Amino acid sequence: MKKLKSVFLIMFSLMIIFTMTACGKKSESTDASKKDSDSADSSETEVSPGKDTSSGTSDTDEKITLSFSTSVYVEEPHQKAIDGLIAAYNKKNPNVTIEIYGAGYDGYWDNITTEILANNESDMIQVYPENISTYQAIRPEGTFIDLTPYIQGTGLEDKLVGQELCSVDNQVLAISNYAWGTTGIFYRKSLLKEAGVDPESIKTQEDFRNACKKFVKEGKHAMGVVSGTHAFTISEWNRLIARPVSGGLYFKNNESGPYTAENVNVNCPENVWAAKWWQDFILKDKAAKLVPDKKDSREMFWNNEVPFNMDGPWFVGMTRERDESLMDDIGIIPQFDIVYEGKNYKPNPTNYPLVTMISKNCKHPDEAWEFLKWMASDEAQAIIAECGMIPSNIDYSTSEEYIQNHSLEYQIVDFMKNNYTDLIADPNIPQLGELSQIMLDVGQAMFSEQAADVQTEMNKAQKAIEEVMSR
Repeated sequence: MKKLKSVFLIMFSLMIIFTMTACGKKSESTDASKKDSDSADSSETEVSPGKDTSSGTSDTDEKITLSFSTSVYVEEPHQKAIDGLIAAYNKKNPNVTIEIYGAGYDGYWDNITTEILANNESDMIQVYPENISTYQAIRPEGTFIDLTPYIQGTGLEDKLVGQELCSVDNQVLAISNYAWGTTGIFYRKSLLKEAGVDPESIKTQEDFRNACKKFVKEGKHAMGVVSGTHAFTISEWNRLIARPVSGGLYFKNNESGPYTAENVNVNCPENVWAAKWWQDFILKDKAAKLVPDKKDSREMFWNNEVPFNMDGPWFVGMTRERDESLMDDIGIIPQFDIVYEGKNYKPNPTNYPLVTMISKNCKHPDEAWEFLKWMASDEAQAIIAECGMIPSNIDYSTSEEYIQNHSLEYQIVDFMKNNYTDLIADPNIPQLGELSQIMLDVGQAMFSEQAADVQTEMNKAQKAIEEVMSR
């Protein structure tokens, strides 16, 4: 009954969005992200059904169209990679048109909701693992195809980073075939050298705090920290301090079930301690400058105003595009260990794979799967590597080819193997949106000049999330 009620509430709220945005969203999405007519051949390329599963070639002249929605096509590195994928697949499969749809990150998620409610969603939809359950639950019978029969026997189950996050209710609803990222700490070599800071000496949160204090002067800080309506207000603190010591911001045992009110973990002593540490780091130590958006903290780093920036592998490409000469002055260290009550906790930052689902409304699911499976091949993964994230296929991302061509990004792969414990993702449940908003509200109160009492705010969040999970 609780599950049915939750689904009903989700459906009701999404219907409100639907009635406000109307039914013409698909064409609006196309206009927002598709390239103009002069370059349309690279973003809408004709390719054929992958009947031959080893090469993707087809024995039929049937013309079909597959649509693919993604939130990242509006970004130039991803656009280049996705166009390259389609062009390469086109050489093998000249009979299928693959159309790319999407919007900017903020609008993309509402667009998917509207399209699913209108039975007008794309054949293939790319999301993050924590989004799967939300969109699967929009339709009582489920929105996406169970990919278990497709992926079994391919050998991909254990080769794709984040594939274990793609299962919901014993169904494999997505494939982690594109790319992923997690975080490290980038630093400016010249600034650390000038301050006498050895980056290799930063092993714990207190090492990092002491290093940052050397850069705190009037109007000067060690890094930028997002504080406002952006999800980074919670996610950076959560990844860097909270989850490593608590094992779960929302739920116990690394954000695992049972997803019940009794298992909510928000105001556990470890999370409260972590929130207080972060608040002191920002407001008492003055080590971080509060900024409204992540782009501001990146600009501060690029402009030589701060020595540190917490980011993922995509930051390498961003920096190279911004100013190639900066690359010689940039290094990266892993997230530091957390020492709490005399015990050492290894970093377990969030995993950010982009994963793709196939709609039950897809008229050509076999051909859609052949394209998605090909994306996990070495040939495709070499193209994907240019997007700035780390290719999902472990065999490729640890190959000599990848290491030689992407040495700085590879360091994050190495961190995952040698410095980090298991990466954690937000809970893949339909209520995640509500939970995230609750934490964002208390985060704004705690990690701003308001400096709200940490224990009070965390208790408030605990109670609110328990109420959500009790419905």
